Amino acid sequence: MNNNDWQRVSPWALLYFIVHFAIRFVKDGLLNLLPILVIFVTQVEQKWFWGQVAASIAIVMLVVYAFAYYRNFSYRISSENEILLNKGVFKKERLTLKFARVQNVNIAEPFYFQPVNLVNCIFDAAGSSAQEAVIPGVKLSYAEHVREQVMAFKAHLQQSDTPEKAEHAAQPSAQHTLTLSNAEIAKFGLMSNMAILALAALAPFMNAIFDYLETSLIARLEAMFNEQAAFVGSAAALAVVTVIVVIVLCAVLLSVTMALIRFFNFHLYFQDNKFKRVAGLFERQQLSISSEKIQSVQIKQNIIARLLKRYTLICPQVSSGNTAPGVAAHKNKQTLVMPVLTAAHVQQVCRWLFPWFINLNELNFIKPERALLYKNTVLYVFLPSVISVVVIDQLFETLSMLWGLLPASILMAAVFLRYQKTGMALYQHEGRSFAVFRTGMIGTQYRLFEIYKAQSATTISTYLMRKSGLKSLYIQLASGSVSMPYLKSVDAEQLIDFVLYEIESEPRNWF
Repeated sequence: MNNNDWQRVSPWALLYFIVHFAIRFVKDGLLNLLPILVIFVTQVEQKWFWGQVAASIAIVMLVVYAFAYYRNFSYRISSENEILLNKGVFKKERLTLKFARVQNVNIAEPFYFQPVNLVNCIFDAAGSSAQEAVIPGVKLSYAEHVREQVMAFKAHLQQSDTPEKAEHAAQPSAQHTLTLSNAEIAKFGLMSNMAILALAALAPFMNAIFDYLETSLIARLEAMFNEQAAFVGSAAALAVVTVIVVIVLCAVLLSVTMALIRFFNFHLYFQDNKFKRVAGLFERQQLSISSEKIQSVQIKQNIIARLLKRYTLICPQVSSGNTAPGVAAHKNKQTLVMPVLTAAHVQQVCRWLFPWFINLNELNFIKPERALLYKNTVLYVFLPSVISVVVIDQLFETLSMLWGLLPASILMAAVFLRYQKTGMALYQHEGRSFAVFRTGMIGTQYRLFEIYKAQSATTISTYLMRKSGLKSLYIQLASGSVSMPYLKSVDAEQLIDFVLYEIESEPRNWF
């Protein structure tokens, strides 16, 4: 087939467009319709009938729109090394994506394409407002051919820019693998904050939800508990607690389910300085990314992960579109995420990227000056405690001292732990300079990156900080920012000079 001819995707691609727009509706539209749904559940009679009518209308509109989108969709791989897409229903759009702008070409195999051996060819491009271009419903051989064509073009550009590096990369290296069991993936559902976000999204409607539950469920539970002699007098409270526990368990179950859908049968391969990740339940997605494109490595361990002795490792790429730096990198599904790793796995993966990598606790971290601890103690411990004592004293005179010391102790512990976890370390290996930033309170988060990949470095100093000879350091990366507060002015200026020297003197290209 001539690449200069406009091509149509397989009729099976209609399934992709139906699923794609259904997911977009759930993500974007359903949240906006949540108040209407709450009113529908709590106020409308004959819910089953009107729910069927609304669902039928929504499904028909979805199928009609997806069919119109499929009829208008066409693509072309031009001889000028460009990917062109024609798409749109009410607003026609032509997307032109040059090979040079493509970061990765990934192949996804949804479950509904498996019987017909079709895949989705996904082009991830930094700077694109949509973050990616997708050609759905093509043969696997064709998708692999396009990926090889794009990557060969980019490799040719890199060879012309850095021939020495290309010769070194041409030497094949051993393949490293990492496989996570689905039982481990389920732990990521417990570690993630999806359950908390789900409950937070429902918080504004809790009154309406509980009013409905009180009449439909809580009353029945209360009557059932009243039949048991042991629960007489506390049946109402027990019924409410039971409903709350069920809601929380449902949110946790949802979080575990979403983790399994996204990372089911997780396999990670590393060879020739490239990662390849294959995962997914309903859509087996192949994500490929060069280690040179990784802006930084984030190692996270929240309080639940600490109890489970697990970590999450994230390798964000360049932010896309007009989104603030770092935001798109976390939301972009092309970001490489290793959801639940043991300490040995973290050591293993980081050594693939950083041969010097050692136990992070063994690094010599620079800590902020004690003025930070004093400032946070005044702002977040002393002032809130005084206010709480004054307020509580007006209500409970006999409990004012107790209720003043309890929150003060908790806040002081939090401030001290935050101060202890804050730090930064520098490391040099074979003439290359690396930085490690650490933050946290009960959990810990590390950010590792090679210093020449920084975009800018600045310092900020308030009036009181200038009087004490202190400055806070901020380093902007393409995938976010890091900071080190309350350094001595001399140290902060030396660090800025060093970072800027690494940025300007390093000839290697990372974007």
